[in-house]
Amino acid sequence: MKKNILRVGIMFFLILVITGCEKRANTSEEQDVFIGKILAITKDEINVIETSGGGYEQRVQEAEVKLLDGPYEGEVIRVINSMDQMYAYDLELFEGSEIYTFVEYDEDGKILEGFVYSYRRDKYIYVLVGIFLILMVVVGGYQGLRTLLTLGLTLAGIYYMLIGIAAGGNAILLSMVICTLIAVVTMFLVTGFNRKSISAILGTIGGVLVSGIIAIIASDYAVLTGLGTTEAQMLVFTQGEIDFNFTSILFASILLGTLGAVMDVCMSIASAINEITEANPFMSTKDLFKSGMNIGRDVMGTMANTLILAYAGTSIFLILVFFMNDIPYFDIINMDAIATEIVRALSGTIGLVLSIPLTAYIAAVLEKKNESNY
Repeated sequence: MKKNILRVGIMFFLILVITGCEKRANTSEEQDVFIGKILAITKDEINVIETSGGGYEQRVQEAEVKLLDGPYEGEVIRVINSMDQMYAYDLELFEGSEIYTFVEYDEDGKILEGFVYSYRRDKYIYVLVGIFLILMVVVGGYQGLRTLLTLGLTLAGIYYMLIGIAAGGNAILLSMVICTLIAVVTMFLVTGFNRKSISAILGTIGGVLVSGIIAIIASDYAVLTGLGTTEAQMLVFTQGEIDFNFTSILFASILLGTLGAVMDVCMSIASAINEITEANPFMSTKDLFKSGMNIGRDVMGTMANTLILAYAGTSIFLILVFFMNDIPYFDIINMDAIATEIVRALSGTIGLVLSIPLTAYIAAVLEKKNESNY
């Protein structure tokens, strides 16, 4: 049975990879974007361009690039790459590296020259994903395969939640439903249908909902718009006919960001109480609750740091901008972006902390109720 599941999992993964590669190839051909390998850098010079505001330097590279896919596979073309010190997204070419290049044609439909589209990064991402999958199966065995299955279902849930939001759905309702489904599916698949999984699910749902409620209240009082990030501001101009509620989307992001850490804490407590009950069936509900709280306090210290550090890590560039420009604390703390991250981190941490006594109590009651049935 386990071997059959393993084979199905591997086949499913291979189908996804092959389908993704074919989709990428078809997209590239339609857009005239192809994979190329740089054989040699034939030109690398710096030109000074004069403008009304003064001169600035422009670096121009030319390279011989061998196309690796598409109808022109094997053909060597000239690729031009311009790097301007006024822009932040310059791509420097190196011999031997692979790039995506888009091409221009002459009147006869032959390739005239190419230009740099981006570095080829997906190849190495796929390698990293492959290493991750192999290690999960080799080290985790059947449990690792089940973990991969839960991860895939989680990604699918997030994907369909985003589709729902993009279609104009209620982000709050969608995020609550998806988070609940993720918690239920993950716990049952990882540990099976039992008391500890039920305790962990109820504790997780309670903790995540608390985080969301606190975030909504804090966002209302702090007048957070949900537009504190560049990505959110870009969404304003790409939403088309959909009238997004950015505060609701912020709520959804807080729920998703909190869910993983809360699930970890709740499962740790529920599992520990279950093991304690198995080892000592004569412990009272009160003693089990106390044991769960002691375990939760130990886990709480590291998990609170996990949430805070995760949010701080995503904002490190912005924080450095503040330091380099000596922006006053008063201005920083009142910025929409900073206030949003603080509310996000603290509401998530509060939900995590409150999930500890909730899970400990539910687990203790369920374990003793089960004992009383014998």
